Amino acid sequence: MRPRRLPRALTLTATATITAVVAATGPAVAAAGAWSAVPAPHPDVQFTSLQAVDGRTDTDAWAVGYVQPPTASPTYPISLHWNGTAWTDVPVPLQGIGTLLWGVSAGAADDAWAVGSVSTHPPGYHIVVSPIAMHWNGTAWSPVSVPGGGTLFGVAALGPNNAWAVGDTVKHWDGTAWTSVTTPSPNPGGVGAGSFTAITARSANDIWAVGSYSPRRHVTAAFAIHYDGTAWSLVPMPTGLQVWSVTSVSATDAWVVGQINPPTVQDTIQPATVHWNGTAWSVVAGPAIPGNGGYLRGVSARASGDVWAVGPQALSDIPYVAPLTEHWNGTQWTQVAAPADGAPDLWAVSARPGTTHTWAVGNRAAVVTGTPLILERH
Repeated sequence: MRPRRLPRALTLTATATITAVVAATGPAVAAAGAWSAVPAPHPDVQFTSLQAVDGRTDTDAWAVGYVQPPTASPTYPISLHWNGTAWTDVPVPLQGIGTLLWGVSAGAADDAWAVGSVSTHPPGYHIVVSPIAMHWNGTAWSPVSVPGGGTLFGVAALGPNNAWAVGDTVKHWDGTAWTSVTTPSPNPGGVGAGSFTAITARSANDIWAVGSYSPRRHVTAAFAIHYDGTAWSLVPMPTGLQVWSVTSVSATDAWVVGQINPPTVQDTIQPATVHWNGTAWSVVAGPAIPGNGGYLRGVSARASGDVWAVGPQALSDIPYVAPLTEHWNGTQWTQVAAPADGAPDLWAVSARPGTTHTWAVGNRAAVVTGTPLILERH
């Protein structure tokens, strides 16, 4: 079975209602250009998907994910690099009996991190899943030990001596080693302690990490923590949400995306776009997705009036999934058409300040031996 991230499927989970819907304002920016598919090298095997992308410059971008070969073969990582002209495959060492990459972040041409999980099968034990970090030194990827168990889903690289990663817990890189960091729990007395899904770092003293937890059985809620350069603090989030990605423009301008959980199982899941204004997080209304609904897995901001979010839209019939891309122009969110050939299932987006390329990645779910997908706006 194809490995999956945390429960991002369109699962109908009843939760409390949304606490606020507001409008966030800023300079309006038109969504120039159009999405187009870019050739992505990949092995001709059972399934290949790209889970994360980071375009540091217009000539230096990374996309990572995993390859699921035929039955009984180990899942192995894939990394693709953009040099300004084409995407090429860059080998990543296989660890254990399977390695998956879920996040990537580049601080420099010779300093990038990719994170995920590695599976091992110690004698006498069941399969053990542990976090893995891969470092790019400008020449090759190499594995770096990470303490603890579970999976890392996101990473933010600030420099050679400062990087953060999140998953079951928060990890920090100080230039020598990765260590586990204690952070406030959103649910100290509840059913589930919670797990982080994403992290963004605008600077060493302005970092956001987000995730979901279970305050009580069959209920999922969102949470956010912020690092001010000294300590992590818990920041309240609106109720009725699950969140998957976060991006930051300034100390008073950040976005989180995910899904608004339906009040009943008869209702459809809708995308959630949540804005930080320097004081509080609040839901900003976006376009309603018709039919079976949809949600957003990735978000990235080039400027306060140029923010992109991507995810899947659910269809009632074959191929069951279509691409969902939305753009914030400083005034409102709008849905933007994207190529639908092969049933694109989008996982992540990158629109970095100072770049002209916007990248979205995922896979073509309807293509035999599912192929990786890279969309570009330029």
